[in-house]
Amino acid sequence: MLDQNYQQQTDKSSSDIAVIGMGCHYPGASELKQLWENILTRRQQFRRMPDVRLPLSQYYDPDPQTPDKTHGDRAGVIDGFKFDWVNKRIPKGTFETSDVVHWLALDVALKALEDAGYDPQKISGDRCGVVLGNTLTGEVTRANTMRLRWPFVARSLRAAAQTKGLSEVMIADLLVTMEQFYKSVFPPITEDSLAGGLANTIAGRICNFLNLDGGGYTVDGACSSSLIAIATACNHLVNGELNLALAGGVDVSLDTFELIGFAKTKALTAGEMNVYDRRASGFIPGEGCGFAVLKRLEDARRDGDYIYAVLHGWGISSDGKGGITAPSPQGQAKALYRAYQKAGYSPHELDFIEGHGTGTPKGDRTELAGISLAMSYDGELAPRSCGITSFKSIVGHTKAAAGIGGFIKAVIAANQRVLPPTAGCKEPNLIFDDVAQSLYPILQGEIRNAEDTLKAGVFSAGFGGINCHVAISSGDAPAQKLKSDLAEAALMVSGQETEVFVLGAVSIEGLLARTQTVANLATGISLGEMIDLAARLAEELESAVAVKAAIIASNPKQLESSLKQLQEILNDRPPAPGEVYVSPQAEIWLSNQIKRDRVGFLFPGQGSQKLNMSRTLIQRYQWAKDFLHQADSWLSEMGFTPISEHIYRPLDRAVDQEQVAAWSKELTASEVASPALCFVSLLWKRYLARLGIQPVAVAGHSLGELTAFQVAGAYDEKTLLGFAALRGRAMSGSKGKAGAMASLGCDAQTAMRMITGVPGYVVVANINSPVQTVISGEPDSIGEVLRRAETEEIQTRQLAVANAFHSEMMAEAAAYVRQSAPIPETLTQTSISLLSSVAEQQVLPGMNLREHFANQMVSQVDFVALVKTLAQQCDLILEVGSGKVLSGLVKAIAEQPLCLSVESKPERDRDLNAVVASFFILGGSLNWQALYENRLVRPFIPVSEKVLIHNPCEQPFPAELKTNNINNSSVTQPDFAPGSPSEPDWETILADYFEQRGSFLANLIQADLENGSLL
Repeated sequence: MLDQNYQQQTDKSSSDIAVIGMGCHYPGASELKQLWENILTRRQQFRRMPDVRLPLSQYYDPDPQTPDKTHGDRAGVIDGFKFDWVNKRIPKGTFETSDVVHWLALDVALKALEDAGYDPQKISGDRCGVVLGNTLTGEVTRANTMRLRWPFVARSLRAAAQTKGLSEVMIADLLVTMEQFYKSVFPPITEDSLAGGLANTIAGRICNFLNLDGGGYTVDGACSSSLIAIATACNHLVNGELNLALAGGVDVSLDTFELIGFAKTKALTAGEMNVYDRRASGFIPGEGCGFAVLKRLEDARRDGDYIYAVLHGWGISSDGKGGITAPSPQGQAKALYRAYQKAGYSPHELDFIEGHGTGTPKGDRTELAGISLAMSYDGELAPRSCGITSFKSIVGHTKAAAGIGGFIKAVIAANQRVLPPTAGCKEPNLIFDDVAQSLYPILQGEIRNAEDTLKAGVFSAGFGGINCHVAISSGDAPAQKLKSDLAEAALMVSGQETEVFVLGAVSIEGLLARTQTVANLATGISLGEMIDLAARLAEELESAVAVKAAIIASNPKQLESSLKQLQEILNDRPPAPGEVYVSPQAEIWLSNQIKRDRVGFLFPGQGSQKLNMSRTLIQRYQWAKDFLHQADSWLSEMGFTPISEHIYRPLDRAVDQEQVAAWSKELTASEVASPALCFVSLLWKRYLARLGIQPVAVAGHSLGELTAFQVAGAYDEKTLLGFAALRGRAMSGSKGKAGAMASLGCDAQTAMRMITGVPGYVVVANINSPVQTVISGEPDSIGEVLRRAETEEIQTRQLAVANAFHSEMMAEAAAYVRQSAPIPETLTQTSISLLSSVAEQQVLPGMNLREHFANQMVSQVDFVALVKTLAQQCDLILEVGSGKVLSGLVKAIAEQPLCLSVESKPERDRDLNAVVASFFILGGSLNWQALYENRLVRPFIPVSEKVLIHNPCEQPFPAELKTNNINNSSVTQPDFAPGSPSEPDWETILADYFEQRGSFLANLIQADLENGSLL
């Protein structure tokens, strides 16, 4: 329970604070616009831990119990950071002996000031201060202090050498050599070393550089440090102690102390970072820096500053007896309660919360429970009222820099009027259906009107039980400088679970070489860079290649594994000319001299509809969105129900599965489902055409046949949608009791036996495959057949349809279609081969269209015969539309050709990638530019060319040491024991050795004289 002293009231002494500038450098983003694009696209920055930071060969073990090892093998590391110490007039010695966090913090603080419109060279330092979050300085400091522990290392080395029986002469010389190597990677200790290795001087350095007199200091609240820095700075502004504040945090600590420490506390994950997800298993560590420039709101308005967002309240709490490492919902709830007490409004008004969201099972659950508890003090809140996201889900846990990163994300989101999606959450934590019903993880993202005011909270929890929460709202109109070249809606569907990587060459040997090149490029890339590499490979693909390969991968590790497998295949069992190879999991596609690119389209029918089908296309492409609006307009004009609101639903905000079921039922209604399915098929047909995939033959299953006729040229798209809606209305509006349909897992002959003698009316409606037959008829009769089938252990499934299609129960609807269908009387011509499942297989001009479609409604569908005919005309069959029903049926009917669905379930991009891969290796010509259109693709930079922070312990030894030192292996590890019969002339060896040694020391002294280090 909260303290009784905390009544729900407004703190009259509080004052609003304006956020007028920001700066950042996080993994994959050195500036705000980049960061915002990464957030919207869920561009995760996790990569294999670089050897320059922590060589996994020495520090990794998959067993979490292994002493002194970590089971985490990935991190989010910043790249591209170069501090211009020369132009900033920083002495070289000061720069070299100070931890990199000092320079990263200074660099980002200057960016924030410039973003606020202040010239760092001219800023008035009067009552301007810096509050910085940091813990333990950084890993560079921890590494550099090892230099001062040389006496311990020397003592250990001497003891080991004596144990091995080395002479004192050899030990002494070994220690001299060892000391030179050991100390060579660490900067010498100077008068700057102490200040450069302390956390409490980072803020002071910024004040020193800018000549600020308002004070500068570091706060350490562990993982909530930088958000506490924001709250602390706000207090100074409200109290009048500061007029301008730079508040933020910095963290560069991916060394053994933290990584092995976190591994032993079971906080690190060995798998994916799943935030607010029931599969949560821990976090991936990260690093970075962020700053915000804060000012009293009235002062910012007076001075004409641009205001990103307004800070209304902030609260800090501790977990008390909750424990140092065990978070407390009650303790965390107090931070929220105090923040909104100061803000003067209820957390019920929040649009979203940028959460702590580490992805640890206990941490996520405790946080969500704590937020819900705080919200409950103002009464019950409607389910799914407030969204929650996590900045850590894309950059990892940046610890002391995490709170400011989340703050910047929330400020930009409020400014741009967007509820940003979170990454790493596919199966939301069960607590969302229990204690935290008022919350929901934002999975799809939401764009609000630019005139709206968004209210958001930012929460951070620190190791040891220290919590902080701040309340913000939108400020001025959305900042144009943060706008991407891509629309926000497109950005939010830019990220994919898989990418397709294509390779080509004129020979097997050439492809083998190309595979090795790509394997080198892929080594060490991040998840977010997968698309960059895939797009680059497609761009580099030469047109005249005979041997082709494609790989579908979901992460860098899988890509590297598949590339290795491809190399093995090319070495051991390469495809012969005219041969195609597809791996069992359809991840590797390979062909040699193939030109079999005839494609057939199959269009699905009723029952394939799914909520949010083709949503990615609608969000990503304006032409698709325009087509949807056009379809709605056409249907409304013709007196039918628009389809968009029934297809596209905010599933992440669904109250429960009952609401999802209700939405699905609305979509199942024939008048809605029929035009919706036809629209989605047309949409995918248009997209495939943009990719360069055109059919040579088309066909459809039941309702899908209407779409096939349109694609073949029988009528236009508007006519199709109107016809589908009319047909759907007719089929669901028959007089009397509606019929039903069911699927039986058997052939047509068995199905006929099952229905024989059943009371009432039931017929075989669809002969779908040798192992699936659909029956149609009266509900009671269908029920009796299902009971019979189950006694014979035949699989059954009731179909989600509105009536008994393809039976005499559709006679009245068929008559209506015969009379009223808004289609031409006669099929005049076809542009491609057109097949039907109820008439002669090949449809020719001259057919009476109304008669055909009226008969189709009451006639049996022979899909088996249709597929066999289509297979003779095609090398590849695509199920164009929603679902994978038809592709599954085709597989059961014929082994060849391959039949693939374009979207087996909404937003499953692996399906389209398989279509692309198969068409490519079969010799098809693809428009690769269209595949990456309206997706966030950045220039691909191999890891070998990236500028990464190096840990001093992983620096190579200076070349002159390795060159000038003789090989001591015969001395430190003799092949024979002294005094043995084969003992050599030690006096001669040692004399030669010390002669070379003297030359080496003379060279060192001469070098020191030349660079002045001895003066």
